[in-house]
Amino acid sequence: MAARTGTVAFFEIVRAKDGVNPRMEHMNWQTPLSEIEGRPVSDRILTHAPHSYIGQSVLASGRFNLLVGRVGASELQTVDLDLGRIEEMRLEGNKGTIDTTTVCFLDYGNIIGVLQGKPGSPRASSIQRWLNGCDVADEEIALWPVISQNVWEKLEKAEAVHSFEFSYRPSPAIPPPDGEGLSSFIQLSSERYPDHRVTLKLEVPKRNGPGPLARLRAQRRLQGDIHSLMSELGYLEEPSGIDRAQANVTLRDEDGDTVDEPLDFIKHHIAVKCRIEVGADFPRPRYESAVDAILQVARDRECDLRAAVSA
Repeated sequence: MAARTGTVAFFEIVRAKDGVNPRMEHMNWQTPLSEIEGRPVSDRILTHAPHSYIGQSVLASGRFNLLVGRVGASELQTVDLDLGRIEEMRLEGNKGTIDTTTVCFLDYGNIIGVLQGKPGSPRASSIQRWLNGCDVADEEIALWPVISQNVWEKLEKAEAVHSFEFSYRPSPAIPPPDGEGLSSFIQLSSERYPDHRVTLKLEVPKRNGPGPLARLRAQRRLQGDIHSLMSELGYLEEPSGIDRAQANVTLRDEDGDTVDEPLDFIKHHIAVKCRIEVGADFPRPRYESAVDAILQVARDRECDLRAAVSA
């Protein structure tokens, strides 16, 4: 039986417009998932130019899971290995190609595990857009990457944010997420430098710079921009080649003293490589293998996941 390697990344579902208390009471996501299949197709399709996305609820491992697919716009080709001929793939009726991502909703912490079928399959930003556009939740939600060791809380509680350094390689095949602040820089750099590594470093000088009030405003603006950008971390993971996302902040310890500390978002985002069984001879649908892989990784990292969303 063949296998391929994939990466399971975990995200927390939070309120999109609550900057004070974004975390939600745990929802039973099985209820809205079970209702999705009863919707007409038009209510499960979301178009965000230039792509269209469709969602489908599927049963696997005794629970409802979600498939979100990006409808393909390009023509695919096949090869006849006996004759050595390359031919256009022709589909009958109103059918098309699709790249899917499997999403599993865990039983605690409003956490989802995400596993792409291909590099071009929907990422966290597209899944978030589909969940909101199709009104799966009762309010607008956002997907935060599950960061271990309380990095989110340290960013929120930081008395000062001094600098942020970010390095990645844009992927021409994958459109960047919409956004403001640092996210708008990602959009621009992805268009202008699609084949090059991009490094950004922003720094608020501790001394010999603007006055205290101007410095405080700049630090708070940088804090918000970091939060906004890192909430799109799912877009920026493989194959974009992100290799650095680190902030330097000042925190107050238990004794009341201030200490400088680096916050490494890449190191602490819970994303785990795994094996997924595939192949024409595999007797089950491909999504069942993806669900099994996600749930196995979730069991292996349960302590870390629970700790990350309970802080």
